[in-house]
Amino acid sequence: MPELKSILLQDPKDLPEIYPPDFSEDEDRYLGNLRTRLEKTKEIYSQPFSEFDGMTYEQNWQKNEDLANTKIPPKKNKQDVQYASGTIRTKLFAFLSSLLGLNLSGDVSAYDENDLPVNGLGNGLEDIIEKTDELDEDEEKRMLRQYELLKQGYVFVEEVGIEGWELDKSTPEEYDGKFRGVKIVTKAVKKAWRPTRNILSPLSVYLGDLTKYLISDQPYLFTIKTIGYEEARLKYKDFEMFKHVPRTLTQFSGGMDKAGVKNWRLFDTVKGGQVEEIRYQCKQDKEYQILLDGIPMLPIGYPFPWGYDEYCVTQQNYKPIRHDFAFGKSFIAENKNPIELLDEMKKLGYLKTLQSFMPARANISGRIISSQVLMPGKITMSIKPGDIPLLDERGSQGVTSSEYNMIQELAKDIDRDTVSQTFTGSKEKGQTTATQIVELQRQAKMMLGITILTASLLEKKLVSLRLMNVLKKWFEPLDTVVDKARQVLKNRYRITARPRNIDGEGMGVRMVVPTEGLPSADEIRSTEARMKDQMGVPVRIIALNPKELAQAKLIWIVRVNPKEKKSSEMSKLMFRAEIQDAIALGLQLSPNYVQDRFAQVWEEDPQKMFVQGQQPVVQPQGTETTPAIKRPRVEVQQPERMMG
Repeated sequence: MPELKSILLQDPKDLPEIYPPDFSEDEDRYLGNLRTRLEKTKEIYSQPFSEFDGMTYEQNWQKNEDLANTKIPPKKNKQDVQYASGTIRTKLFAFLSSLLGLNLSGDVSAYDENDLPVNGLGNGLEDIIEKTDELDEDEEKRMLRQYELLKQGYVFVEEVGIEGWELDKSTPEEYDGKFRGVKIVTKAVKKAWRPTRNILSPLSVYLGDLTKYLISDQPYLFTIKTIGYEEARLKYKDFEMFKHVPRTLTQFSGGMDKAGVKNWRLFDTVKGGQVEEIRYQCKQDKEYQILLDGIPMLPIGYPFPWGYDEYCVTQQNYKPIRHDFAFGKSFIAENKNPIELLDEMKKLGYLKTLQSFMPARANISGRIISSQVLMPGKITMSIKPGDIPLLDERGSQGVTSSEYNMIQELAKDIDRDTVSQTFTGSKEKGQTTATQIVELQRQAKMMLGITILTASLLEKKLVSLRLMNVLKKWFEPLDTVVDKARQVLKNRYRITARPRNIDGEGMGVRMVVPTEGLPSADEIRSTEARMKDQMGVPVRIIALNPKELAQAKLIWIVRVNPKEKKSSEMSKLMFRAEIQDAIALGLQLSPNYVQDRFAQVWEEDPQKMFVQGQQPVVQPQGTETTPAIKRPRVEVQQPERMMG
């Protein structure tokens, strides 16, 4: 078939005919049992849950979505008043903003079989993970997954490696504006591997046992996704069984007969030109399977391809409902009742205010009278004041003070249970001092304790998955190059360089250099000095041997210690207070360290911000001043036990 410039030129008549696969008896039995497992799990999710106030899993999801986005339902009757204040969304984003001001990066440590730390190796992996996060635009993804965590009460994140094929188009000659006769070259290009995190919709993840709180205890799970046929073809064109995946599936089998296994989808909402992709993972059997419209892509019993015996999908709950229930309670669910009651009171207050302008009246005149006669400035003939009396004398009062106080009390209760108006950026009533604002923020952060904990646990799980993914694939050779000195081919690996504060020298660059022939400590120091002269900043090199790293029996520990970002306003205040307290106590401060910390807090380069040279030691007034001697320090961070 000739190469197409665009997929829109594809003629269905030119497509090859799709034949059903001829499965063996064991394969039919496997696929039939797998289908039964998937359908039973789907059926459990469609039942109402008392934990979700009698709603099904999907109904609870939709309720949280509507409240978080201040959805206003359509009117059922003409006289209805539909109102939503958006209070719950404002409070939710106040919590989210507090999380975004925290540094939740992972601290990675490596230990050998004797439980001794491997120096430098953890720092090197931290740098690599940070680089992959930047390539994956993880800062924005972190905000989104924390938003989902607060909104739904749980979030699912998948850690996978991007690898495969993508279309590449080019024109051999410079384009001159012509519409016809332009040569376009289309080819499939294999993408370089890199890790990525995908936030999964809760409606696309199915857990095997809803009585297991931790996802690591689940007997199995599967994710479901609808993708276009062309996307599926690019991803799976090298798989032998993809030739049996139909472009359009119109027949669905309701039974468990042999033909039904071959021609099957879990949901009947998939349209023509789309493919239902199911990824099944079973930790008990260490088994992984991909189904495209019921057709398996992998051999039966295929192991986890990511190289570690954990699910590539992790879950984090916000606030637990029970220790034996798989899902958590959301910020929305916890606060929806008082906020809905407040919205209802405001809506009734609006109706009562409206009634005070045009209260209900009775017509005892015996004539048809238009409501327009009650409009301001309207002059109507032949109507006496007693012809249209008020039905209720209290109808013209409007909102009373007791009703207004009730609304205020509800608002105060919501602020007390969530965060105050000051914390959300609104102005409190009356005069509010700076001390009061700090105290209100402190109290709000006390209420954020469980929120910060769950966000930290989520990041810890994700860093752990990313670490395993990096160890599996990151240190694979990119290609081979010629070593001119030895006249041999050697593997070329990824080099990672990150801006770091070099002890005693200020801001510089720390590099992670994988190499099979590890240089000596003297060679590394010489290279660092040469690169410092070339780059103009201090350099530290962490040398790793990829082959020895893959063979070493290491224990990895990941910690996440939530703290204010170094450039946050709170960090600036704390730094100032720290310096003042040290001076008040008569403690001598290292000027170099103070300069580095000052520049970090204010996000400046200390090499450019301060005059380099000897600086006096910072001391309290009245004490004797002595010059500080800046001693050069040369230190090579390298995994000593990996040096061979």
